[in-house]
Amino acid sequence: MANTETTSSDNSKITTPYLSKYELARVLGVRAVQISMNSPIRIPLKSNEIDPLKIAKKELKAGKSPIIIRRYLPNGEYEDFSVNDLIIS
Repeated sequence: MANTETTSSDNSKITTPYLSKYELARVLGVRAVQISMNSPIRIPLKSNEIDPLKIAKKELKAGKSPIIIRRYLPNGEYEDFSVNDLIIS
């Protein structure tokens, strides 16, 4: 079966520009797992920083996280957001 989903254009985002607490938990968890599996770290670290979750939080705060959030819409379309473009409250 072919994938029939389409993406909405970048200028007509429908969903909120805020990162939800559920998305935040997922982003930090996924990135922490990536870091623990030796994925490249995108920020400078001190020699004693080894906790993947803290490193993931630091990357997110610095706007250097490589994660993309895909939000599905009721009509079958979806919107992709770079996690760095979303507002973290």
